[in-house]
Amino acid sequence: MPIKKYCSYTGCRVLLDEDVKYCDRHKKQTREHKASRDREYKRNRDDNKEQDFYRSTTWVNTREGAMSYYFGIDIFEYYTTGMIVEATTGHHIVPIKEDWSKRYDANNLIPLTEKSHQYIHNEYEKGNKKQMQDILFEMKIKFFMDYRVGVQKTFETL
Repeated sequence: MPIKKYCSYTGCRVLLDEDVKYCDRHKKQTREHKASRDREYKRNRDDNKEQDFYRSTTWVNTREGAMSYYFGIDIFEYYTTGMIVEATTGHHIVPIKEDWSKRYDANNLIPLTEKSHQYIHNEYEKGNKKQMQDILFEMKIKFFMDYRVGVQKTFETL
């Protein structure tokens, strides 16, 4: 007999298979509530300039170019664990809120997984920003030295 559990919605006693989170009624209700929260969050954001930038064709092309220079792998994961993992995010080492002029600078971009991206931002928030930025720039240089790829310009700007 398969293992059953209750619907995850508070107070709901509908039994479901263990791999199902919500019953049909609460699945729809939860999805609508999340969509409403997301709309409200987006409406109240105060970084519209940055969000418009991330939706621009120029950014998408820049990001894809940077990803391809590094074979689409997470450079941070590669040099910290030795694992080759597909990158999903283009991270600005120097945040664009701090230096808007570096938003399209390939030397300021590093491909990461979402996990690595969150880890790096947590380090930034802990006060280790400069140290982490130095590590990321060093990893980019090491990748270039190891594989002779990954750079669109010289590292003089670093």
